[in-house]
Amino acid sequence: MTQTLTSDAVETLSADLGEPGWLAERRLQAFDLFEKLELPDPKGEEWRYTDVRRFDFSGFDAPVPTQSAPEVTADLADKGVIIADYQTAANDHPDLLKEHFFTDVPTDEHKFTALHGAFLSDGIIVYVPGGIEIAVPYEVFRDLAGGGSTFPHTTIVVGDNAKVTFVDRFRSESHERPSLCASVVEVTAGRGATVNYISLQEWGRNVHHFQTQRFTGHRDSTVRSLAVQLGSKFARAQVESVLTGEGSFSEMLGLYFADSDQHFAQRTLQSHAVPNTTSDLLYKGALKEVSRSEYSGLIKVAKGAQGTDAYQANRNIVLSEKAVARSIPQLEIEANEVRCTHGATVSPVEEEHIFYLMSRGIDRVTAQKLVVFGFFGDVLDRIRVPELREELARAIAKKVEGGQSLEVAS
Repeated sequence: MTQTLTSDAVETLSADLGEPGWLAERRLQAFDLFEKLELPDPKGEEWRYTDVRRFDFSGFDAPVPTQSAPEVTADLADKGVIIADYQTAANDHPDLLKEHFFTDVPTDEHKFTALHGAFLSDGIIVYVPGGIEIAVPYEVFRDLAGGGSTFPHTTIVVGDNAKVTFVDRFRSESHERPSLCASVVEVTAGRGATVNYISLQEWGRNVHHFQTQRFTGHRDSTVRSLAVQLGSKFARAQVESVLTGEGSFSEMLGLYFADSDQHFAQRTLQSHAVPNTTSDLLYKGALKEVSRSEYSGLIKVAKGAQGTDAYQANRNIVLSEKAVARSIPQLEIEANEVRCTHGATVSPVEEEHIFYLMSRGIDRVTAQKLVVFGFFGDVLDRIRVPELREELARAIAKKVEGGQSLEVAS
């Protein structure tokens, strides 16, 4: 019998997964927090323009117990690499899981992270020992049924001077019944490590998607993230980079393309906790028809974090008179001798640009594609996985071609 998101469903899920007592107890504690916490208030900066106070959790089915079957090649296993679902890790690597489970993103951060902690249903932990490089990107596919819910958790721990690329894919068919995904990502990069994390959200319509990503970079580490929003009815991504070691570097890329009545919201944080760290953020979005988006980004420089070099840019292209994009860049600086710049733009497509291309014998849809590809080009060029870059190019082209014809400014 299908259960909704209740405490009984929490206990059933844990029992069906055969979890140890400490993990089951954490679930119940998280559900208790969920019941006590209020939904985020849009008056605060983190959820400004994103009002979820009327969000109804009662209409979603509890997640079906799933145990992913990640595989590690024999040569990587011999080198100490661990890639496991949470239930396997709880039995075979309990100390590793306990040390890194919900340590960077606490369950009490907001109501959605608390619910995630209670119903975590598709957890993956990746551990790469120091000095080991995984050359081939590792991919995980998440699915979701109509009316259902899923709570994927990704934990990536990379040792000193190690390297890994991880691709999180969220994809489903479009269903009539609304569905819910609340996801958490925790990434830790050791001294001199390199981590590339890519989140590709292509849910079917009628999915509500909430994701919190937090990256911690230690001394001389490099952490690159790419957050892509293409599917779902509503999606909110909170992406945070916390640089805790001198010489650490963070690159944060975002790409979103909304059509119809889709609503995408992004909140980013570039946190510089120590001196001599660098972050570079570029988020770009396109909107058509009656869609809307919000971007809110904060560069935060702690006291004593001299030598910080931080850049933040959010650019939006509006392809319809009824589409709306909002952008709020922010700075919070408590140190001197820093270089921090930010900027935001929301621009329509000029008819003269389309006309110029059409006057060269190019049809209107192709002309629109060229304009949009030119806009997204500097994000696509920085994607280090060629197959993914080509895949996103096809998805962008499909967005341009689909639905109503793009309306450009006169």
